[in-house]
Amino acid sequence: MTQPPQNPYGHDPRHPAPDVYGPGAGLYGQPPQQPAQPAYPYGEPPQPGPPDQHGWPPASLPPRKRQRDSEPGRFVWGDLIAVLAYVVVMLVGGVSLLALVPPFSTMLGSGVEQQEQQALFLLNVIGYGVMVFIALALSAKALWRSVRAFGHLWWLKLLLVPVAWVGTLILTALLVLGLGGEPETSENQLAIESMLAFVPFLAAVLVMGLLGPYVEEYFFRHLLIGKLSRYINIWICGVISVITFPLLHFIPALVLMLADPSAPTDLTVISVVPYVVMGSVFTLAYILTGRSLIYAWLLHAFNNVMALVMAYFVQPQLEQFLEDSGIDDVGGLVAHTGAVLRVLTETTLALTGGK
Repeated sequence: MTQPPQNPYGHDPRHPAPDVYGPGAGLYGQPPQQPAQPAYPYGEPPQPGPPDQHGWPPASLPPRKRQRDSEPGRFVWGDLIAVLAYVVVMLVGGVSLLALVPPFSTMLGSGVEQQEQQALFLLNVIGYGVMVFIALALSAKALWRSVRAFGHLWWLKLLLVPVAWVGTLILTALLVLGLGGEPETSENQLAIESMLAFVPFLAAVLVMGLLGPYVEEYFFRHLLIGKLSRYINIWICGVISVITFPLLHFIPALVLMLADPSAPTDLTVISVVPYVVMGSVFTLAYILTGRSLIYAWLLHAFNNVMALVMAYFVQPQLEQFLEDSGIDDVGGLVAHTGAVLRVLTETTLALTGGK
């Protein structure tokens, strides 16, 4: 008896396979129903534009790039250790204990101003060197993430660095004039100027222009805004940073006020203005660039370096020019001009031994 030909692909078409998907579903049943596609997650999908002049549909535009967040991370125990080290080394003056060790004790006890100021500067070098090492060890990954996020509109960010510095000077001057007070110089700034008279320019740039700003940005922006904003609104953190930033530079005055409220200090509204303005600029730049530690440090470093350029080169030349021009007696113009320059070029560096 002749056998019917076999179907090489499975069942004989005259004898269909059993319906595994339910009765009445056809030869091999219906496939399972797929779930409905979710709606467009951000509302209505973008509608295509009109065709071009040749009738071709418009090309799809690539998604617009946005500023990446630098992801400062969470608080770790090392951050607490860094804060304690900063309080002990820089604020309490723990590094000043080195003044008891030669050659610092010899230089500080020499009675020669040049040696005394150079010894104070070396103490600052050691203090900020220790703090930069700790800050870099704890923030290296966040710093690298901020470098990677810097690529978005990098040319505009670099252009805004000198613009922000000039804007800071103008805003500071307007506020000082608007408050109707005479330009004042803080004790911190006077101590810095005394020390700079005996310190080479490049050495001052290294410590005051590079190391000091990174330490301050680590504490006032990276910790107080970047990490704290995981728990508190970022703009509230920004206000906290702006308020605490000037306090660092007036600690002796605050201590004196607590000890004797009637004692005169250099803590006045006019003397605080430059620090508030700079702290506000650094804070806004940090937040708007995606909590970028590298950009906040770059702004702060540029500000301090330009302040050093003014202190070393511009201010002496201008004062000398005014004196040579014979107009130093016109309403105390020379003294007034020097005070304005000092206010506008505050280096925002807290000294460890000379405050």
